[in-house]
Amino acid sequence: MLYLFRPFQLTGVKKILFLVCFLLYCLDALYRVTLQGLKISHSKPSRKQQISLSGLFLLTVCLQLCVVTNHFCRQSRRHKLALFFQIIIPGCLPLIVGSQLGEYFLYPTYNHLHVNPKGQLLFALFTPLIGVFLKVISRICVQRLYNITHPGYSYTLLSPLYFGSALIFRVLQADLGNLQSIIILGIIHGAGEVIERSAMVVIDHICHLVWKRTLAPWGSFRTPRRERLMADIAIMSMLSESIAIVCANGFLCLYQITYLTYVKDISLLTLLETFAWNTSV
Repeated sequence: MLYLFRPFQLTGVKKILFLVCFLLYCLDALYRVTLQGLKISHSKPSRKQQISLSGLFLLTVCLQLCVVTNHFCRQSRRHKLALFFQIIIPGCLPLIVGSQLGEYFLYPTYNHLHVNPKGQLLFALFTPLIGVFLKVISRICVQRLYNITHPGYSYTLLSPLYFGSALIFRVLQADLGNLQSIIILGIIHGAGEVIERSAMVVIDHICHLVWKRTLAPWGSFRTPRRERLMADIAIMSMLSESIAIVCANGFLCLYQITYLTYVKDISLLTLLETFAWNTSV
């Protein structure tokens, strides 16, 4: 909230936001301590424990957004509800989808395909389509917040989605292991990124028409505010992709150095050479 809004915009609600966060994080800590007191291990939490912790986190975010919505919107409940969802969709949807979908679908399915390298490659190839769908929805929501957010800081709501999706998909690419598969996936993924960025205006315009269910002339959706957001997204995409590549390959190399050098007698120089090749490719 402090990054998205300017300090004068949050005058009168900063203390309330801090109090909401403080009370609910205390409740979260009390829940974890209670589990330890009952001798319930939290190193491998059950599904119910994970749902409870995720519910507390989501409740914290929803209460913060309720405070912000009431502060900015003095209109009807319908307008308040629309503003609430326009903020929560780009800000929290990536966290929910990334944690739940990644943990219970993407990575388990990918690991089950370890006996079929071509299946892993195809799975890693088409998985980014989920991110494209979420990016379109989130961009339109952010563009609708023109009356409360500064154009230069609107990208803050999209940063979790762009950095998170880049990291998730680059982990899948780094885990392929085969340099030829990494090259194929990198070329196709890069071409897809170029096409998606080039067709961003058309995609957003069509989705805007579907959302509003009204016709609008071409070019009406290209405002100076939107062009500023597109420039920020382009910069953020380049940063997130390069950072995700280095992080994914770096952590994989660090894991191999820590756990596999003594087991499989792999030299440190070989691991560093593999990291350099994969990251460069």
